[in-house]
Amino acid sequence: GYGLAGNYTPTKTGILPQDLQDFVGVPLQYYQPVPTPVPVQTLLNWIRFAEDYVEQETGLLLCPTWVASPPLLSPVAAANSGVVPASSETGGQVIGKDYDLEDAAYDFFLDRSQDSGWTCQPLRYRPVRNAVQPSRIVTEQDFNGVKNVSFIYPLLEQFFRVPPSWFVTDADEGLIRLVPAENVAILPLWSLQLAVLGFSDTLPGGLYLQYTAGLMPNDYNSRWRFVQELVLSIAAIRALSAIQGTLNMGLTEHSTQQDGVMFTAKYSEKGPYWGLIQQFTQQRNELMYSVQTKLGGPIMLTL
Repeated sequence: GYGLAGNYTPTKTGILPQDLQDFVGVPLQYYQPVPTPVPVQTLLNWIRFAEDYVEQETGLLLCPTWVASPPLLSPVAAANSGVVPASSETGGQVIGKDYDLEDAAYDFFLDRSQDSGWTCQPLRYRPVRNAVQPSRIVTEQDFNGVKNVSFIYPLLEQFFRVPPSWFVTDADEGLIRLVPAENVAILPLWSLQLAVLGFSDTLPGGLYLQYTAGLMPNDYNSRWRFVQELVLSIAAIRALSAIQGTLNMGLTEHSTQQDGVMFTAKYSEKGPYWGLIQQFTQQRNELMYSVQTKLGGPIMLTL
């Protein structure tokens, strides 16, 4: 599992193979040709698959993750955007040192930065969490999950770094609002410049963001504790589906003639663990809905 600035843990959620075994409630073993316990590495892979599934389906990151949208690979870009790279060899950001997850830049929309609509940018990964990047000196922006926001006009490599004091974050929903706290006149002028130079109200890839997202260890002991159960439910479905094929496939009826000559057997087409799989599937669906609800944020309507 990846972690902040390359910190390693066996799994993102802290779930271990024995936790999966206890959760499923039936022996996790291959039954043919002889009963053999499922290797620990396979159990870990099933758990990691479940974690990846949750992240991909919901945008919820399961451990503290330094997201670079995008990473700044040249010294000029790093300097102009206000990012201090940890790698002295290249002068640009290096995965595992300066960021954990590479993402694309965000499109700039002028409508979000004019009139009464403070610039409001939804993030692709959530929840935003405050975590200090260990490879850097602690600065003002480290006390907010959002580390850096820069406007850029890509064709000219012109950067404007938003002052960290402007960041207002809705953590679980992954929304960043830019509310000017100093140099109030800068942002409207910059927005106007972008619109004039691009002859449009939008600018593809015009917004660079760097932030920390993902559940912190304490989150699993509070309002996000159900996420571990969600991961276990998904891993259990995968585990039971894998091992039931090595079992006598759901024997439901058998008969033997008195003389022992004829033997008849009937098997369920659904498999011996079909009932358990259905139970965990329902549990997964309910918990997945809970994640999506918590991350959904406010409902915005246009009249």
